[in-house]
Amino acid sequence: MPSSPRNRIGEVYGKLTVVRASERRTKAGNAFWWCRCSCGAEREVPSDKLSLNTARRKPTVNACETCSRELQIEGVYRKNDREEKQRRQAALEARSQLKGRVPDRWLSLPLTDAHARELGRKLFFRGTICLRGHLAPYRINGGCQACSGQTPSAANSPSTKPKGS
Repeated sequence: MPSSPRNRIGEVYGKLTVVRASERRTKAGNAFWWCRCSCGAEREVPSDKLSLNTARRKPTVNACETCSRELQIEGVYRKNDREEKQRRQAALEARSQLKGRVPDRWLSLPLTDAHARELGRKLFFRGTICLRGHLAPYRINGGCQACSGQTPSAANSPSTKPKGS
């Protein structure tokens, strides 16, 4: 007969509060606990998944299934927002080097595809060279305009070639 588990009733793990013990056990003999989420939903969680240790390598449970999904989605959004800020900053830096070397109307275009979508525009200009060596605006649904033959590339013009060549 396995030993009786430590009483966890009333302990809080993230959004979960331990309410009562369950009759179930894991294969390893760990007890299950019924936990109530801050949203009111209940979830049965094995005791080895309840931990406050943030440096722990094993996964932990800290919310009901619905709230866990929402937290995961929020984390993805925060990561995407952080990456978008970095892309916009890199585009600003690249574009600042190109003043006078590319048409001014390109420099007034949105910085990234997400920025163009926010503004309801179809074109954006990062200030970077595409895989085929063109320096031109991009369409939000993909592709360098010089690659599609719609705009001449600024990378091939004499004003963008390095001095001394």
